[in-house]
Amino acid sequence: MSNAQSTGMNKLLMFVTLMLVCFGCVVVYSASAPVALSKNLPAEHYLLAHLSKVLASVVIIGVFYKIDYALWKVMSRVIFGVGAVLTLAAIVSGGEVKGASRWIFGIQPSEIMKFGFITWVCAKLSDAGDEIKSLKCSIIQPAVPLGIAAILLLCQPNYSMLIMFCTLLLVLLFIAGANYKYVGLSVLVSVPLGIIAMLLKSHTRMRILAFFSDEGAMKNSQYQVDHALEALGNGGVFGRGVGMGEQKLGYLPEAYKDVVYASIGEEFGFIGTFAVLIAFAILFSQGYNIARSSTTRFGRYMAVALTTSLFMNFVIHVCVCVRLIPATGQPLPFLSFGGTNLLLSAAFIGILLNISRPTSGKSIREPYMSSTLSFDTGRFMNFRTRRSSI
Repeated sequence: MSNAQSTGMNKLLMFVTLMLVCFGCVVVYSASAPVALSKNLPAEHYLLAHLSKVLASVVIIGVFYKIDYALWKVMSRVIFGVGAVLTLAAIVSGGEVKGASRWIFGIQPSEIMKFGFITWVCAKLSDAGDEIKSLKCSIIQPAVPLGIAAILLLCQPNYSMLIMFCTLLLVLLFIAGANYKYVGLSVLVSVPLGIIAMLLKSHTRMRILAFFSDEGAMKNSQYQVDHALEALGNGGVFGRGVGMGEQKLGYLPEAYKDVVYASIGEEFGFIGTFAVLIAFAILFSQGYNIARSSTTRFGRYMAVALTTSLFMNFVIHVCVCVRLIPATGQPLPFLSFGGTNLLLSAAFIGILLNISRPTSGKSIREPYMSSTLSFDTGRFMNFRTRRSSI
């Protein structure tokens, strides 16, 4: 066990998270000030709104750090149910933004549903024991929450979130050692269906086609991405300086939200974007190290899933900014303008910090498992969980 974990919580993870949050405040203020002024609002209008979410996120980290992660196993279905009901309410309310019904009461409930999905699947897989290879444990049980989530996300629509759900499930099934034959067949069937579903929706189809086209009306769908690339190019090595970016002056829509990485590139240059990449690399490595050191299967699966969720938000956001994938709205954790994702990301960090404590998860009882496959096979092959006391 690492020194960071043997003395309590993982201090490096906490430090990196707080540094990203503080840097995010600087970036949000710089990128949002022109937007606020254009609406006859004070320059610090969006910063103050963001700071309220930042303060809430710091409190959430502290609260979730104190809660034994065993509670999430007990509450998994309740959390998923709340997220699903709120997601359905957002769809029924009909409040569309950019062609999608994703928000209600100022929150994005699919983020809550994602947390519930993670806890539910992790709980089921950790209780599977040696039956993990069966069709029931490998496919049928995980398919229940995924199927419910898929229907709701397709109705919104929110394809990027659905892709995230599917990827998280595949990662968890791999870590748990599920039957690869069943999983592979499921992927072969579901991927073509998913592609067809995305192409049937005109808004999504336009974005996909625009990704491969630079001419005509299609180019309008890539407007934000094109200016994100221009912003990154303008930054050069050292950047234009804080507050000196030009693309945020009406050229780069939502420079403080969905393409904040491009704003960082323009004002802080390659040095700034590279520093952000290093910070996130440390954050992700610590998350997976916590998973590796967990004394329960549930803790290990949770740490992997929560870290992977943050990793996917990061990858999708950056890849959109550098035009490696079609445009989609995914915030950059801890750096984009505050919202549901910031608060849930803070909760994820708090849970990871709790899992890193040697005294947490003692009440969890899991059936014996004769062998466990994981991303660190050499270490986890010798992993043995305590027998159920029931």
